[in-house]
Amino acid sequence: MNFIIKLFKALNSGQTPWQITAAIVMGMIMGLTPISGVQTVLLLFLALIINIHFGLFLVSSAFFAAIGYIFDPLFESFGYMILTAEALQGVFTSMYNSGIMRLTYFNNTIVLGSFIVAVLLALPLYFILNRVIETSRGKILLFIDKYPLLAKFGILKKSDKRDSTFRIIGVGVFIGATALVFVFAVVVVDPVIKFTLQKGVSTITGKEVLIKDVETSFSDASLRIAGLEVQDDNGKTNSVSIENILADLDFNALLLRKKHMELVQVTGIGFDTPSSNPKPSAAKKPSTSAALGSSTFTMPEIKLPTPKELLANADLKSIQVYNQAQKEIDEIKAKWEKVYKGQLSSDVIKEYKEDLEAIKSASKSKNPTQLLKLKDDIAAFKKKIDTHKTKLASIKKDFAKDKARISKLISELKSAPKSDYNNLKSAYSFDSSGAINVVGAIFGQKTKEYIAVAKKYYTLAQPYMKSDTKVEPPKPPRGEGRWIKFKEEVPSPDIYVAKVDMSGKFKTQDFTGVINNIADDQKLLGRATTFKVTSDGDVVEKFVLEGKDDRLGKIAHESAIFSAKKIPLSSFALSSLRLEKSDIALQGSANIYGLSKLELKSSFDFKNAAISISGLDEKYADIVNSTLSEVKGFYVKTDATGSLESPSVDIKTDLDKKISAALSNVFAKEAKKYEAELQTMLNEKMQEQLNGLNSSVSGIPDINSLVGSQSGALDKLLSDSSSLGTKPAIDSIKNLLPF
Repeated sequence: MNFIIKLFKALNSGQTPWQITAAIVMGMIMGLTPISGVQTVLLLFLALIINIHFGLFLVSSAFFAAIGYIFDPLFESFGYMILTAEALQGVFTSMYNSGIMRLTYFNNTIVLGSFIVAVLLALPLYFILNRVIETSRGKILLFIDKYPLLAKFGILKKSDKRDSTFRIIGVGVFIGATALVFVFAVVVVDPVIKFTLQKGVSTITGKEVLIKDVETSFSDASLRIAGLEVQDDNGKTNSVSIENILADLDFNALLLRKKHMELVQVTGIGFDTPSSNPKPSAAKKPSTSAALGSSTFTMPEIKLPTPKELLANADLKSIQVYNQAQKEIDEIKAKWEKVYKGQLSSDVIKEYKEDLEAIKSASKSKNPTQLLKLKDDIAAFKKKIDTHKTKLASIKKDFAKDKARISKLISELKSAPKSDYNNLKSAYSFDSSGAINVVGAIFGQKTKEYIAVAKKYYTLAQPYMKSDTKVEPPKPPRGEGRWIKFKEEVPSPDIYVAKVDMSGKFKTQDFTGVINNIADDQKLLGRATTFKVTSDGDVVEKFVLEGKDDRLGKIAHESAIFSAKKIPLSSFALSSLRLEKSDIALQGSANIYGLSKLELKSSFDFKNAAISISGLDEKYADIVNSTLSEVKGFYVKTDATGSLESPSVDIKTDLDKKISAALSNVFAKEAKKYEAELQTMLNEKMQEQLNGLNSSVSGIPDINSLVGSQSGALDKLLSDSSSLGTKPAIDSIKNLLPF
């Protein structure tokens, strides 16, 4: 309705038809095209300096913006079709490599689609509206003359005023508005950047971050950050503080929507510095190392378990042998009890005797047929007995094997305590493979903790170093367009820092560093990121750390080498073991492949060390620590390989042997008593087990005796059966026959 009222007022104003038509057409272009790019600024500038009906221009913009929202999906599809047309790729590629053309947002599908439609409609709409206005204006004037009361409503009020073509004041308004926007940007940009940086760094580090000041300079395209502090959990000191960060931005790259910096200077880096805005003390949060379990790791006690405790917890071979022997003897016992109740029972002989009595009874018969069958029955009976005797021989042989197996099991049980004694003595002796072999475990745990902390920060930095694969954006939601990328004539990453110069202080010692070629896409840059940090002073002597982040190949490869001639260590506690002071020389290298495979090699040489052990019995403490005071140096070599998530750490050190030598002199006599008691307890336990086995063996039936007894009975039956088949018996049969 407002548009119609404005239109009627414009038609009846003193402006010429082209001024009214231009206002509507320019409003149409402004409304259909999303507010973006330099074309929006240009349209506003033209609307201000050309003496068009500005109110009608604004109303027309709002009216056509509503219409444009309805047709946004069509404009987006049309823009995508144009931007992806093969014939226009050369033109768009040239435009894409121009910073000024990038400011038009031409490579956004909805911006280009709606702008082309608006421009195509502009000329037809201009001529049509211009003709309609000229025609309608005369009819409106005649209508007003006929009904003069209508002019009182203000809509059809007649005006003879004539406006000039240009508005000089419009130029002033535009310049003033531009100045206000610039001043507003200068006032607002710095606080916005400051707020964004504080939140971003806080998210990455998980700590409170303060920034004193942020200053941007549009004249030389630079950014300065002053007083950056990453506060500790206590709120009173800073983990890291930086006095100044000065970044030299590439303005031409900014026009191409890239963040390029030729040089970044970071000065005044400090650690454990006082906070400029201390906060009240709060509950202390667990540190990263504590969360990883370092606070819960303790060194084993420097004493041997009692033989009773040792035997209760040890995996003894004698117990394994005893359990196996008991199981086999029980199986043998059950086997021969079954044989005893079956094949060797008295019922078997009884059955044979009954068969023999039946044969004897048949031999007394006067029936010739039965007497003739007697010979076959006697032969079958003898064969049956012979077969059974063969089985008895097999049973006897099998029983002999089982007896031999039982003897072997008992022999193994008797020899097992000696093997157990040697194993236990080795495992709990005072050499480098015994109870004091804890230094490697402690350093290995520490190494895993350091790797885990490094991985945490490496993972946080990974998204900023990753070379992302370029993919075509998906179809956007309503009202948004897709950004189409074209080939760059001189390809370059979106984020690139040519050089970072660093300087600061660690405790009382200065250090310097440089990082070259930081980029989010190294393949486009063609160079890997390199870094080097050096320092030389009282805190650390001749420290060097240098390395490379190489993502040019298929697999990312991060590498570093480090060394220091001397690092004074005031105090270093490993639970019961404590280094009161030491000088450390270190060197090593680290390689990470594809954020998964790790290769770490490092060597630490401890010199001028003062070693002591707490928690010892009073009668040993003075002697042990006096002996350890003579140990002035040792080495620790650490190798970590395998997965970065769970690396395998291998520690080699000569400190174990040196501590073991000191302790062995003190505990030598106690060790002999301990070993004798251990030997006695093992033998007693073996004898107890042996008695148990002998008890089980005694329950096995005397198979040999049973076999002998049954075999003798069978021989007698066989002898008795043989007398039944003699010649007199046959003669008695002949006497019964008539021939």
